[in-house]
Amino acid sequence: MLNEFLTQLRASCVARRIPLISTESEEILRKILEERKPKTCLEIGSAVGYSSIVIASTIAKRWGHLTTFEVAYPAYLEAQRNISSAQCWNITLYPFDITKSETTVNVLPLNCDFVFVDAQKSQYGNYLEKIHNNLSSENNIILLDDVVKYQTKLNTLYEFLEKNQINYEIVPSEEGDWIMILNNVK
Repeated sequence: MLNEFLTQLRASCVARRIPLISTESEEILRKILEERKPKTCLEIGSAVGYSSIVIASTIAKRWGHLTTFEVAYPAYLEAQRNISSAQCWNITLYPFDITKSETTVNVLPLNCDFVFVDAQKSQYGNYLEKIHNNLSSENNIILLDDVVKYQTKLNTLYEFLEKNQINYEIVPSEEGDWIMILNNVK
């Protein structure tokens, strides 16, 4: 039933030209979530909720929880409807930019062991700066989508990585694009 809902949501997004994660990125997300078994997850850039539903449904069997943020209010409203329709009980969705809101510190989960970022590319480094202290010190993983397609917009990301001396891996996701993976960011 959930797979059918996601298939219909993907088709609707494609027809309306709403960007969402590729099927290849979705497979990578699911694989990493199954392998790493995170419980406290964070997503920056939920759009209409497709990736949120994928993450939340994968971690639900372990009583995991996803906190997600979407800056575009119409997308946030659609994400609320889609999350409700998918019956995802383990998602908290917020309608604001975490880099600009003073209340972010009050709503960011502590000890995040999984983070998925697929939002404004020029802000990737600022997002990581904002969440850096909320990462699990034991075992965390961060996935950043679209790092090749939008590489000219990622200056803040590479500045953050260099400043904090963080190693990364880039893996192919869809044709012409890749996902960056950061492991155990301190």
